[in-house]
Amino acid sequence: MFKNILLTLFFVTIIAGSLQAQQQEKLNALNNYVDFSNEGAHGLLIVHRLLENFNKNINKYVDLPDQQINFYSNKDLPQDIFQDDENWFYDTSPNEYFAIISKTSGVLPEPAEKKLKAISGDMKAIMQNINKIRFDLEKMITTLDLTKRENLSTVYDKLEEGVKLFKSYYDKQMVLEREISAVYSSLNIKPENQVYVSVQTALKDVYTTTYTALKAMYNKEDEQYPDLIKAQEAAMTRLNNINLSNLKDTKLLSPKIQLYWANIKKQSGESIKAQKAFAESENLPEEYKLYGKHYYYYNISVINKFNRYGNGVVFEINRFNEFLNLPVLKHFELPHYFKVIYPKLLVKTDYLASADPVIKSIPKVVKGRNVVTANRTIFADKDVVEFQLFDHKIIDKDIVSLSFNGEWIIEKFEISEKPKPFTLKLNVEGKNFLLLHADDMGRQPPATIALSYTYKGKRELIVLNSDTVKSEVIEIVLQK
Repeated sequence: MFKNILLTLFFVTIIAGSLQAQQQEKLNALNNYVDFSNEGAHGLLIVHRLLENFNKNINKYVDLPDQQINFYSNKDLPQDIFQDDENWFYDTSPNEYFAIISKTSGVLPEPAEKKLKAISGDMKAIMQNINKIRFDLEKMITTLDLTKRENLSTVYDKLEEGVKLFKSYYDKQMVLEREISAVYSSLNIKPENQVYVSVQTALKDVYTTTYTALKAMYNKEDEQYPDLIKAQEAAMTRLNNINLSNLKDTKLLSPKIQLYWANIKKQSGESIKAQKAFAESENLPEEYKLYGKHYYYYNISVINKFNRYGNGVVFEINRFNEFLNLPVLKHFELPHYFKVIYPKLLVKTDYLASADPVIKSIPKVVKGRNVVTANRTIFADKDVVEFQLFDHKIIDKDIVSLSFNGEWIIEKFEISEKPKPFTLKLNVEGKNFLLLHADDMGRQPPATIALSYTYKGKRELIVLNSDTVKSEVIEIVLQK
């Protein structure tokens, strides 16, 4: 009897071990797809910088300066950014991961595997087309006469293809994530070491809250952004409350684990700081003002604290889990998005337009100051409105900045009795607003400005105030 029980336990152990091995094999297959996507996003970053340079380079043929952001060109890079045989950018390139995915068969359920391979194939094709664009643009710029308007238009059209391809990659990745998540959930993998549960929960919260905020920034769905920042701060507090040395697991005391843990905290903290600057409409660097705050903060200021190329949160969490050999799904990085900047002479405009075509909400805090809403509204009967800005009272050297739809259109300007004219192109959807920020209140606080404009043939005047505690905002309502 006792012998039969031992034999039963032996076979149960073998079966359990076999099932565990199968689950691990499926998890490894899923993680190959995540790695493929993440390394693809890394390659897209490199092409993204090249496209920005091409865009700025051709703008000098019209009326914008050639402000080079990066100092490398096609000749400095591999023929195929996503292959990189010399391993300049990757340990394993996207193309190599794609080859691994293509050869793996029968590990995952057939319907799921078929879907995942099809989505990855689409992403691989997008990478190939993006890599091709860099050479198409180089050829156009070096062979076409860019003083001719029709040739310039051809180059800008090619750049716009890049915009669509970057967006397509993002959309495909979202689909890939959903499919992978569904398969991973079906594996029902249980944590083997309960010591790591609290650590894993805290790390996942940091990742999820940051990921959610970045997606909102990407999609310009930032009306609740202060709440998204608070969620990240709460996740960071939970992480900071964990002391790895108290968990009584020697692996957690490894110098590598300690380094990864410290980097996660550092990068998450820096990310939150940058996102607060985004939410409060801090001034942008000169070379990125035409791109708008969503583009700058997402592509330049925040995502490098999330993705691998800046040893960001995702990269550090993934290698933290990998070092501990935890049976968990790797986290996804997020790809950049691209935007074409057109010279003013090419689009023939004499007005200032919003970088964001749809504003869903008016900010509550800007540059650390509370925003108060004016008790009046500016009504406009056309979408292009001419304004005059001047000092409303005694000329006392007030210095102010003025923001239109979250972008600073006038910065540190000393107002006087001489009107400063400016023309705005209003968004036809969403909200439009002007915000006054006092940089120096002069001799008689608060800083006060007058804005005059025409509505239905009649000259209107409105006054805005700002001090060191609050800034005043006024909404512009289009009534055609």
